[in-house]
Amino acid sequence: MHRVVALAALIGLLGVAPARVAAQHEDPEGEPAHPNHGTTFSTGTREGWTFSTPHLDINGGLFSMNTSPATTQEAFFRLHAQTAFGIHYLQLSSDLLWIPQFGATPVWSGVLEVSPIQQESPFYVAAGIGLISGRNQNGDKLSGWLQGTVAYRSPIHEITPFVQIGKALSNGNQAELLFGIAHPLAPYKLHLP
Repeated sequence: MHRVVALAALIGLLGVAPARVAAQHEDPEGEPAHPNHGTTFSTGTREGWTFSTPHLDINGGLFSMNTSPATTQEAFFRLHAQTAFGIHYLQLSSDLLWIPQFGATPVWSGVLEVSPIQQESPFYVAAGIGLISGRNQNGDKLSGWLQGTVAYRSPIHEITPFVQIGKALSNGNQAELLFGIAHPLAPYKLHLP
C-alpha cells in the first residue's frame, strides 16, 4: 500500500509543477534567453557549444525486477541528467536512482547512448552501454551496464511517460525495468574555451 501512496504523491507533484511565466528575460538582441525550462530526455542544442545544453529531469514510478521466486516491485525516484557532444545521435546520460525500500543510498549509472530519433519528435528511443554502482556482488565496485529507453513526450505540461530496461553485466543480475513519468527541471549551457 505504501508504494501506491508514494507513487500517487509523486505523480501528483509532477502534475502541479509551477506554471510558466509569460514574460521572459531577453538578451541584448531581443531574443528570449530561456524560451522554456526544457524538454525531457533532451540534449538541447549543440550549435556553438563544446557540450550541448545539459538537461536535468526528475522521474518517478515503479521499479520491477524478476527475482526468484517472485517479482520485486517498488516505488522509485530518480534524477536524470543528459547531454551530448558534436557527434549527432550520440549522447551521455547519468542517473541517480533512489528506491526507498532498499535504503537511502542512491544507485549511480552513466551511459553512452545512441538516440536515432530527432529530439524535436514526441517519441524518444535510446540504447547504450555504461557503468552502474551497487550491482556487483563482489563488493562496492562498478559493473558494466546495458540500458534501453522508450518514451513519449506528451503535450500535457511536458510530462513524459517512459519505460527503461537495464541489465548489469556482472554475474547473477536480472534485467531491471522502470515504468515512470519524467518532467524537466532545467537546461544549462556549458562552453569550454
